[in-house]
Amino acid sequence: MSDKKNYFWIKKGEHTTRIGLTKEAQDTLGDVKYVELPDLDSDIKKGESSGEIEAQKAVVELESPVSGKIVKVNDKLNDNPELLNGTEKDAWFFEVNN
Repeated sequence: MSDKKNYFWIKKGEHTTRIGLTKEAQDTLGDVKYVELPDLDSDIKKGESSGEIEAQKAVVELESPVSGKIVKVNDKLNDNPELLNGTEKDAWFFEVNN
Protein backbone atom coordinates (compact mmCIF):
# COMPACT_ATOMS: atom_id res chain seq x y z
CA MET A 1 0.00 0.00 0.00
CA SER A 2 1.43 3.31 -0.96
CA ASP A 3 0.55 5.49 2.02
CA LYS A 4 -0.47 3.39 5.00
CA LYS A 5 -1.38 6.37 7.14
CA ASN A 6 -4.50 6.70 4.96
CA TYR A 7 -5.37 3.03 5.33
CA PHE A 8 -5.93 2.86 9.07
CA TRP A 9 -8.39 4.88 11.07
CA ILE A 10 -7.87 5.69 14.72
CA LYS A 11 -10.74 6.28 17.12
CA LYS A 12 -9.62 7.58 20.48
CA GLY A 13 -11.90 6.78 23.42
CA GLU A 14 -11.64 7.69 27.07
CA HIS A 15 -9.34 4.77 27.99
CA THR A 16 -8.50 3.05 24.70
CA THR A 17 -7.74 3.77 21.06
CA ARG A 18 -9.29 1.54 18.40
CA ILE A 19 -7.51 0.89 15.09
CA GLY A 20 -9.36 -0.13 11.94
CA LEU A 21 -9.27 -0.33 8.16
CA THR A 22 -10.44 2.65 6.11
CA LYS A 23 -12.79 2.47 3.15
CA GLU A 24 -9.87 3.58 0.93
CA ALA A 25 -7.87 0.54 2.03
CA GLN A 26 -10.85 -1.74 1.51
CA ASP A 27 -11.19 -0.48 -2.06
CA THR A 28 -7.46 -0.87 -2.75
CA LEU A 29 -7.07 -4.34 -1.23
CA GLY A 30 -10.31 -5.90 -2.38
CA ASP A 31 -11.99 -8.67 -0.41
CA VAL A 32 -10.12 -9.58 2.78
CA LYS A 33 -9.50 -13.34 3.02
CA TYR A 34 -7.39 -13.68 6.19
CA VAL A 35 -6.23 -11.52 9.10
CA GLU A 36 -3.47 -12.20 11.60
CA LEU A 37 -4.10 -10.18 14.74
CA PRO A 38 -1.66 -9.22 17.49
CA ASP A 39 -1.68 -11.07 20.80
CA LEU A 40 -3.75 -9.70 23.63
CA ASP A 41 -1.64 -7.97 26.32
CA SER A 42 1.32 -7.52 23.95
CA ASP A 43 3.09 -4.18 23.63
CA ILE A 44 3.38 -2.57 20.21
CA LYS A 45 5.16 0.49 18.89
CA LYS A 46 3.98 2.89 16.24
CA GLY A 47 5.07 1.67 12.80
CA GLU A 48 5.75 -1.85 14.09
CA SER A 49 4.17 -4.82 12.38
CA SER A 50 1.35 -6.14 14.52
CA GLY A 51 -0.20 -8.62 12.11
CA GLU A 52 -1.01 -9.30 8.49
CA ILE A 53 -3.89 -8.73 6.10
CA GLU A 54 -4.34 -11.12 3.20
CA ALA A 55 -6.75 -9.79 0.61
CA GLN A 56 -7.83 -10.40 -2.96
CA LYS A 57 -5.27 -7.96 -4.41
CA ALA A 58 -2.39 -7.99 -1.90
CA VAL A 59 -0.88 -9.25 1.33
CA VAL A 60 0.22 -6.42 3.61
CA GLU A 61 1.66 -5.98 7.06
CA LEU A 62 -0.66 -4.48 9.64
CA GLU A 63 1.60 -1.67 10.85
CA SER A 64 0.31 -0.12 14.03
CA PRO A 65 -0.36 3.62 13.70
CA VAL A 66 -0.03 4.03 17.50
CA SER A 67 1.99 2.67 20.42
CA GLY A 68 0.51 0.93 23.45
CA LYS A 69 -0.54 -2.31 25.08
CA ILE A 70 -3.11 -4.43 23.22
CA VAL A 71 -6.14 -4.56 25.50
CA LYS A 72 -8.73 -5.91 23.05
CA VAL A 73 -8.71 -7.67 19.68
CA ASN A 74 -11.57 -8.15 17.24
CA ASP A 75 -11.83 -11.95 17.60
CA LYS A 76 -14.74 -12.00 15.13
CA LEU A 77 -12.15 -11.54 12.37
CA ASN A 78 -10.67 -14.99 13.03
CA ASP A 79 -13.72 -16.70 11.53
CA ASN A 80 -15.04 -13.75 9.47
CA PRO A 81 -12.17 -11.68 8.01
CA GLU A 82 -14.62 -10.29 5.44
CA LEU A 83 -15.99 -8.07 8.23
CA LEU A 84 -13.08 -5.75 7.37
CA ASN A 85 -14.89 -4.99 4.12
CA GLY A 86 -17.83 -3.61 6.07
CA THR A 87 -18.62 -0.59 8.19
CA GLU A 88 -16.42 1.01 10.84
CA LYS A 89 -18.41 -0.84 13.50
CA ASP A 90 -16.95 -4.14 12.24
CA ALA A 91 -13.81 -3.07 10.32
CA TRP A 92 -11.44 -2.78 13.29
CA PHE A 93 -8.43 -4.82 14.40
CA PHE A 94 -7.53 -4.04 17.98
CA GLU A 95 -7.54 -1.50 20.80
CA VAL A 96 -4.58 -0.19 22.78
CA ASN A 97 -4.56 1.57 26.12
CA ASN A 98 -4.22 5.37 26.07
